[in-house]
Amino acid sequence: MRCCSPSPTTSWKIIDLWLSTSTTMQALCLIILATIGVAKGGYAPKESPKLPDGFCPKETGTATATTGECMCDWQHKDGCVGSGCQYQYGLSFYHYSCKDCKCVAKP
Repeated sequence: MRCCSPSPTTSWKIIDLWLSTSTTMQALCLIILATIGVAKGGYAPKESPKLPDGFCPKETGTATATTGECMCDWQHKDGCVGSGCQYQYGLSFYHYSCKDCKCVAKP
């Protein structure tokens, strides 16, 4: 028998324990395992993309360090104009690939 492998009886004990637990507990375990996988997959890239000249003027926005997005200073749904503008979680921003996007100065 190998050093760290569980014995067959141990494996059956784990299966019996899983089958005897409540559905709520099983669901909770699955949610925790799924959350761990999603959280680890959401990292930003290690290197920043080459941003075009004039991208995200400092007067109206701030460029992100790694994702190539411009976070508009005016956090409002009208804080960005253009075809690729996004407004999510109260943040107005656009990606550098949008050629006609720009942040609007706060009124």
